[in-house]
Amino acid sequence: MADQSLVESKVEASKKLVQKLVNDGLALVAAYWDWREERGGWVLFIVAQSFADERKLIAAVSALKNEMPFRQVFSLGDVIVDSHQIERARALGAYIRIAPFEGRRIDTTFTGGHYFEGAIPIYLREDLLTHLHVA
Repeated sequence: MADQSLVESKVEASKKLVQKLVNDGLALVAAYWDWREERGGWVLFIVAQSFADERKLIAAVSALKNEMPFRQVFSLGDVIVDSHQIERARALGAYIRIAPFEGRRIDTTFTGGHYFEGAIPIYLREDLLTHLHVA
């Protein structure tokens, strides 16, 4: 079994990457690291609002990944832009109860019909956080 630790620098860099995307007004629903056993590691899913928005997000993410400091942190397969992850992001948002949640690891859980072996939420659009209480 591969090591499930995720380097803190990747978590911090992903927060900055997503904040830049949000500040640029791009249509994303969520961003979260997801442990994928079949890949033997962590994948950062950036969830586009729709299939039509995927291309814009892919172009923006690709451009940002070539800039510093992202170029030093992310490998080629680390980040996937995918609008098909909306239901999974919605399930993750419904699971989260307390803020701040960004960068906090959620170990094995089954929620909203989705199994997470490990997840680290980075960004969830406000409407996905149905049960959030600010601590």
